[in-house]
Amino acid sequence: MPRFLAIAVVIVALIAGASHAHGQKSTERFIPVGQSPGLSGKVTYIGAIAAADAGTRTITMTRDGERHAFGVTGETRIWLDRSRMKLTTLDGGFADLRRGRRIELMPAGPGPGASAEWIKVEITAAEAPGR
Repeated sequence: MPRFLAIAVVIVALIAGASHAHGQKSTERFIPVGQSPGLSGKVTYIGAIAAADAGTRTITMTRDGERHAFGVTGETRIWLDRSRMKLTTLDGGFADLRRGRRIELMPAGPGPGASAEWIKVEITAAEAPGR
């Protein structure tokens, strides 16, 4: 009986862990910049946009004084985080990746030159009227 109980506990733990990861992925767009549990600043990059090149579909951001470049593909999800204004998140586009804006970016793969899986762009009240 103890072996059966141990197996049941392991199965429940695996199922619970998988659903948490899936749940966070489906709700990630609603989590403000820098507040994703277990991701923000550990797996993601948080910083300011230094440049955005629509021709090559790349952005360069600065984080801790270092520059990092990422590709922005047709699969990259871009969200406009308006939580500081107590408003909901909106879908965005490449045009929203403007120099100086604070972002959080999840790379789709390891190493330099990776494309972005998703990008959250923090929108402030000063930027809101044009949206």
